[in-house]
Amino acid sequence: MAFNEDEEIECEIIESYGIFSGSIKFWNKEVNLISWNKRSAKLDIRNWQKDHKKCGKGIAITREEALELVKLLNKILKKKPDFSSEKKTKERTETKQRSSGTSRNRGAFRKVPLSLEPFYDELELSFGSDPEACKSARNTLLKKYHPDKNARNIEFATRKTIKIKEAYETILEWWK
Repeated sequence: MAFNEDEEIECEIIESYGIFSGSIKFWNKEVNLISWNKRSAKLDIRNWQKDHKKCGKGIAITREEALELVKLLNKILKKKPDFSSEKKTKERTETKQRSSGTSRNRGAFRKVPLSLEPFYDELELSFGSDPEACKSARNTLLKKYHPDKNARNIEFATRKTIKIKEAYETILEWWK
């Protein structure tokens, strides 16, 4: 079955198991039991806004898949792996410097905070893209998802355009 972007996706959180990371501003990484589009519930791991109105990318797995994942994780953690390479990658990401490209900041470099990553994802851009790239992406996406062009699902199109505008404004505000 193909995914139609015009169709609304419904979810019902059957049971919340907990939050295991709250590193992103206003977002938590959570484990829940969720029914997507009234299908059988699955174990779900993803980022959620604290009010559960929006969610990010994640994974939904069956009980059997969860048991296999637990086995793999136990196997990995018994070996006491060296996560230092992961730490170094994270440090490099956090210290990536980006030029703002504006005349008042020409030549100045700024560290883009990781908390902006979901907003770059919403604009379908690589993390740390400059304001001009964000503006271009915003305009392209607004044309694609404008409610007038998505008459079959105006509610979805309206929510999507609001998310796009919020993402652009959040990133732009940080760059100012």
